Amino acid sequence: MSWKKYEQAAERGPIPIGLKIVMTIFFFVIVIGGLGIVGSALGWFSEAAQVASEEFAPRAALDKYEWFIDQAKAIDKMDEDIAIFRQRQTSVKDQYAGYGDDMSKWQPHIQAQYNKDLGQARDDLTAIVSQRNNLVREYNAASAKFNWSLFETKNNQPNQTYEELTG
Repeated sequence: MSWKKYEQAAERGPIPIGLKIVMTIFFFVIVIGGLGIVGSALGWFSEAAQVASEEFAPRAALDKYEWFIDQAKAIDKMDEDIAIFRQRQTSVKDQYAGYGDDMSKWQPHIQAQYNKDLGQARDDLTAIVSQRNNLVREYNAASAKFNWSLFETKNNQPNQTYEELTG
């Protein structure tokens, strides 16, 4: 824009010059606002690209895949440990089987020791089942996330809880 247009508007009176000034300011506001919007959009796209890079980059993918492998192996190990602790519970019962089926005929100190040993075996089994269920909850929660589900290693998610404790 040249000053000549402003001079011509000023010769016509105060309203045309005022309108010319307002229109010029409005034009600059629109241009600056438009640049701001474009800059914000580019910044948003830049941040989105950065997040995508952090979540799906090769190192992140490898870390997630390894986490699923480690978690699946830990769950399998816990399942094996549960079998061992169940066997321990059975062996406590077998150990005291020689005293007879009717516990009321056992000597009080034998009953107390049996209850202590069986209670300890049951508590240990409960603890290992609880640990296993926590690992499964973490595994299933991670596999439900859209950015982790690609790295799930098992076709079927492990059962949420191990079968009920017996006896």
